[in-house]
Parts: sequence; structure tokens; C-alpha cells
Amino acid sequence: MFSQPIIEIGYDNNDSLKQVTIVPFLSSHSALNTNEDNNNTFFGYGSDLYFNFSSKFKVSSRILKLNDDLNSSVSNYIDSLGVFPGMNPIEDRLTYFSLTANYKINKFFSTQFGKGKQFFGDGYRSMLLSNNHSAYPFLTFLTEFWKVKYYNHFTTFSDIYDSDISQKKHGAFHYLDFQANKNLTIGMFEGIIWQSRDENYERGFDVHYLNPIIFYRPVEFSKHSPDNALMGLNIKYQLNKINLYGQLLIDDLNINRYENTGDGFFQNKLAYQLGIKSEFCFKNHEFHFLTEYNQAQPYTYAHKHPMQNYTHMNQALAHPLGANFKENIIMLNHRYKRWATNLKYTYAIYGADSLGTHYGQNIFISDFEASGEGGEFSYGNYNGQGIKTQLHTFYAEVNYDLRVAKAFLACYIRNKTNQDTTSYIVFGIKTNFLNPFLDF
Repeated sequence: MFSQPIIEIGYDNNDSLKQVTIVPFLSSHSALNTNEDNNNTFFGYGSDLYFNFSSKFKVSSRILKLNDDLNSSVSNYIDSLGVFPGMNPIEDRLTYFSLTANYKINKFFSTQFGKGKQFFGDGYRSMLLSNNHSAYPFLTFLTEFWKVKYYNHFTTFSDIYDSDISQKKHGAFHYLDFQANKNLTIGMFEGIIWQSRDENYERGFDVHYLNPIIFYRPVEFSKHSPDNALMGLNIKYQLNKINLYGQLLIDDLNINRYENTGDGFFQNKLAYQLGIKSEFCFKNHEFHFLTEYNQAQPYTYAHKHPMQNYTHMNQALAHPLGANFKENIIMLNHRYKRWATNLKYTYAIYGADSLGTHYGQNIFISDFEASGEGGEFSYGNYNGQGIKTQLHTFYAEVNYDLRVAKAFLACYIRNKTNQDTTSYIVFGIKTNFLNPFLDF
């Protein structure tokens, strides 16, 4: 591992706070736009803070602040959605803030609470629940016994799409991780999203979903609930130093409609992931390799009630592209002594909308406004429908560890259908890189 500046403050007396660890963030670079012969100067700073009160109780926090001199792709993202990618709304004083408390109740039970994120999966992306969005208030209970890890994750999300005010919605998630043998691990996922209030009444957090054992889908069905229910599967198989992994997400599945409408009914909403990753060493060289394929069918993660879509703060809770896409990712990282090389290439094909259409990529819109045949009972849908759009991104970096920071030189290229190719030459210094270059 590369060195990184760490400040530790220890206490030898009986004070309740035993240790404080500070890991600073600093990233400053100049990015030359080779197309327009101009450049932007990026500066970001912040810190990870760790407070160790005892062996049972620990608190961590991340605080980040970025300047507003950003590259064109991030600027367009902010102009469109009003938030920094993966971070907070642009009007917030801090670009990102999280605070998580961890308390170990006993050998089998522990809890986390605060404001942060959760990621379920083994890949670069997650089709179940990811971390490429703003932090949110949460409460998580973790149960560990035998070969099982069982998560109960309760959240409050915010919806700011097409609204002057932030509207609350809530989420309740189960994730059961079972290690079948030394090679195979299976994870089962389910989640519910519902709005805190509608035009009729204030619902708040529905206590029916606090049950830590029962499956949510039967509860949701028995209540004739309009809530958004999702189920999923995560599988990892380790073969020597190679990890094979995959995910399946079922948002809606209505196979009976096939008999009446034919293939491509809009409520057959699925997403999946297949990937391979490996870590290996050769003499003093360390290699990390990943290749991953992701796909989400049209209208997946959307809902007939837009307030109950699978989003938070104008950002998708799963894959950042939303739905109606196919994506390939290749990553290769190499380390040798104090030198490192990082390569990442992504290629996605998705179906975009023209004015007044909804072909399933935009998960913020009601899926009852589907543009296929049949209106709100649309059929004949397929992946990539709409305006076929191809997106390539490439990022290459070489850095050298200076002990207290890393000096780096990088190249970023972004090519999107019907847009000019954007390319940057980047050089700067960092402690822990705050990457402002989008890969979606």
C-alpha cells in the first residue's frame, strides 16, 4: 500500500475518548482541455476522521469541499441535476459530509447509524444498492452467526426532482449473506421504497417494515400497497486468486402479460451483472484486474408514482445510468515500489429520450408514461429502445508516491454519440484522489 499522511492522537488516561485518527484529503490539479485549448484548476480538500471510544463504540466521519472549477462533463451534470456527482446539492456549504457511529452490542449483534451510504455487491457497480449518490440518514442492524451475515438497513431518502423543496421518502432493506463453502457466497436482497406523505395523508416511516425477519414482498402485497418493492441475488465464487461474481435484480415481473400482449411488457423490469476480478503479484509488481458487464431493462428502478422511484437527491440508488442500458467496464491497476499505473475503460449503450417521449432510461419519470405500444400497459419494449446512444470513457494515470502525497499525470477521454469528443491532460498532486471525471 502507498503511504498516506495520518495523524493519530492517543489518550493514556481514563478519558472516554481513547484515540483520534485524522486522514487528510488533498487533491489539486490542472486539466488541459485539448479540444478547446483551455484548462480548469481543480482543488478539493477534506478529511476522514476516526474516533475510537472503546472496543465496542467507534465513530467515523468524512468531510469534503470541492471548488467549482470543474470539467465540462461534471459541469453539465451539475447544471442538469443540481448536485455534485455522488455528493451533496450544490447549494450546501460542504460538498460531502458523512458521520457513522458503530456499536458492537455483543458477539452476534452490532449496529450502525448516522448519515452515510451502503453498498451491496462485489463489483465496481452494484445493481442492488450502490454508493454513487449523496449520503442519507440510516440505521443498520447487523447479525452475524455461523456462516451468515444479515443486514437490516433503514433509511430516509430525499426527492428533489422537479420540485422546489426536498420531499422525504423512506427505504427498508434486508440483505442476507451466506457463505455456502470456502469458495461460494450467496447474498439475498430485498428492499421497499415509499413516500413519506402524499396528497391524502402523512404516512411517515411505516412500522410494518421494521420486522427484521419477514420478507417485505408478502407484507407489501397483503396491504395492497403501492410501494416500490425490489428483490435481488448476489453471488460470488472464488477460484484461487480469481473472483467470479454476479447479481440479479427483479423490480417487477409479470409473465402473465405475455399471453395477452406478447414480448416486452414494460413491467418485466430486470437488471443483472456479471464480472471477474483478480489480484496477483509477480516479484515486486502488484496487479489488480476487473472486467464487468451490467445491464438494466427499460423502466427498471422507476415506478408509477415518481416519488417512489429508486433514487435519492436526483441520483440513482443503483447504477448511475438509470435503466435501458448495457455497459462494459475494464480496469487494470499496477503497482511497483513507489510507482503506480491505473487504467479504466467503460463502454455503454443506452436508449435516450427525445422531447415528449419516455423509453425507460430516465427513472425519475412515471413508468405509466411509457412510449411503447399500449400506453400505460406498454409492450414490445427492448433494451436500447429510443435514441441509440453510445458512451465511451477512458482514464489513464501514472503516479509516484512522495511519502506525504502522490504526484500524478493522467489522461481522460469522453466520447458520446452526437457530441464532440472531450479529452483532458491532467497533472497535479494528491493525498487521496478526489476523481472529478465521470465514467457514466
